[in-house]
Amino acid sequence: MNNSALANELVNKSFWWRHAYVDGQTSLVLSPSFQNFFSSPVSELVDMTGCYTTPIIKIKIQEILNHPDADVRFIASYDTCHGKRSFQHHLHVYTELNQRYVLASCMDVTEMVALEREIVDAQGRLSLTQLIERQSQLEAQNQFISESYQKQSRFLAMLSHELRSPLLGISSLVQRLRENQTDEAVLSALKAIHITAEQSTFLVNDILTYSQTEYDEITLHPMAFSLKETLQNVKQLTRSIAADKGLIVSLIYLGSRDQVVGDSVRLSQILINLIVNSIKFTQYGGVTIEVSQGEGSRFSFKITDSGEGIASDQLERIFEPYSQLESIGSTQNIGSGLGLLVVKKLVALMGGEIFVKSTLGVGTSFYFDLLFDDSMEGHDSFKRIKSSPQLKSTTLEAAATKNSVEQVNEPSDQKTEGGSSYQILIADDSKINLMVLGGYLQELNYTVVEAKNGREAWELFQKNSFDYVFLDIQMPFLDGIEVSHKIKDCVESGGEAVKNLKKVFAVTAGGDESNFTLEGEPVGSNGFDHWFVKPVSKEQIIKALQEGAKSPSTIEPPTVLLEEESLSEIVHTIASGEGTKESLPQETWEGVEDVPEAFKGLIVDFIQESKEGVLVLESLVEAGDSVGVSKKAHYLKGNCMLLQLDGMVSVLRRIEKIAEKNELLVGNKQSKLKIMLEKLRFGLKYLEKSIRIRHNDE
Repeated sequence: MNNSALANELVNKSFWWRHAYVDGQTSLVLSPSFQNFFSSPVSELVDMTGCYTTPIIKIKIQEILNHPDADVRFIASYDTCHGKRSFQHHLHVYTELNQRYVLASCMDVTEMVALEREIVDAQGRLSLTQLIERQSQLEAQNQFISESYQKQSRFLAMLSHELRSPLLGISSLVQRLRENQTDEAVLSALKAIHITAEQSTFLVNDILTYSQTEYDEITLHPMAFSLKETLQNVKQLTRSIAADKGLIVSLIYLGSRDQVVGDSVRLSQILINLIVNSIKFTQYGGVTIEVSQGEGSRFSFKITDSGEGIASDQLERIFEPYSQLESIGSTQNIGSGLGLLVVKKLVALMGGEIFVKSTLGVGTSFYFDLLFDDSMEGHDSFKRIKSSPQLKSTTLEAAATKNSVEQVNEPSDQKTEGGSSYQILIADDSKINLMVLGGYLQELNYTVVEAKNGREAWELFQKNSFDYVFLDIQMPFLDGIEVSHKIKDCVESGGEAVKNLKKVFAVTAGGDESNFTLEGEPVGSNGFDHWFVKPVSKEQIIKALQEGAKSPSTIEPPTVLLEEESLSEIVHTIASGEGTKESLPQETWEGVEDVPEAFKGLIVDFIQESKEGVLVLESLVEAGDSVGVSKKAHYLKGNCMLLQLDGMVSVLRRIEKIAEKNELLVGNKQSKLKIMLEKLRFGLKYLEKSIRIRHNDE
């Protein structure tokens, strides 16, 4: 084969194409080998590229025509009869017979491109996997940080509560010692101890409230209250603190309304924190509380002191956590740095915003507005109050205030009718608190029996006959609420231990009863007649015991009377349709008029489901299935609570408690439960009857 034939053979077997513009038309020629990739003749670029059409070929052709000496290379893909094929192109320009041509020598790089894509995809998948893993690690770290923060906040809350009890005990004990002390040196030392305990108590309260706000455990408990009385209480409490520094606390009320609806406990905490903060930074003069009534139920509060004032560059950070200002004449920072932050959070929680103005050397003023409601309508706590009698509660602030302002005459006769002293059981795991409370009661000539935990209290209660019981809430083995429930069960069964029992009191440093009431349960369901928040004064105890001597206990009457009723008589009363609200004693039966308007459409279905539920309960009682009885009673109780049928709620709650405390429902317990089931049928019958009467009236 000569050189010419060899050259032609190489040209034919090589991959190339030639492009030119001839007389305004494109001319495209492919080598025979390259043409074999396509099923039809190729005369234009689009015939080659097909679905892979790209402007890069035309761009590169124009580039090489403009710069013939340039090294132009690129990769392009073609739609061939063998599928997608990728080629590397090397462009050249040559002239023949005065015509310029672009020649592209091509090399098949399909496998290389596929490999490159696979490498890129693998890198992308690897990057995505790494990104997902990194994201998971960050989420795990955030979760760990969040949980750690929650644990720390809860630890602070727990620690604060544990500190409150001994501090309040110290404060109460010092007050007792100061009452009969005449030695000036001793009085001065006791005064210093009292001031230190008070400051520590405020510090602990700030930490506790701050910790609660950090994990959203603070909720408002709106109640109807006297605004004037609350303001006077705050004034009285803080006046004693101010007096230790020779300062005056004054109150100006510019309003006509007195009764409002809101959270008086949180309002008191806001005002007390602001006043105590002002007292810290005031050396002469005093603090003024000014309250004015605006339009409707909006009230403006202003706390002004004659203290050192705050520099303008410090005003912006006084509400920041742990921010402490330096008092003039002292190198020590004052306070925890949480008091004003707590105030800001509580004001915001109550729908307001707090502002501050200050002039160095003149004083500081804090301003905030709050909107109080006119009635309890629309508040959840309205329903809770309606479902049970409102329990008297002495809050931390109110308790301390009442220590100062309540004037209670000691009873002239502190003996029972029989002439013997009251027998009183007090239970607390704090020796100081036992000493304080027991000391007050012994000063009143009562016989006091002490228990250091809940289990010991319950054992002592069963062996003796007490007139009054004081229970700390948080105690080892059994807490105060558990002991209260046991006592209530004992009252219901008519035990010998309760023959003289008049009242059961709660004594705690943990806040009012709403903090210890389970969701869905009414305030007052824990079985206490009065709820004290430490510190408790002798005057408060005297008043509570006086009320106990004058009125019967609010604990439900012994249901032992039910066992004397004839089951057949109850069944006959229900079957005959002669029942009224008073037909069965000890319960309050509700009619359709007692059901909230929004739920009246559910009454018919409720009655049918409840009737079937009572039948199921009856079969479970017959079978002695205490677990089944407890679960079914709990379910029916929830339905009754939704419709606010308190009479049936009361019966179902007792059924649930009886079932929880008996592995097998036999004998006397089974008989009592059957009577209660008939009572439920009576309540449903009364509800049906009230519906018929309503329809007839309409």
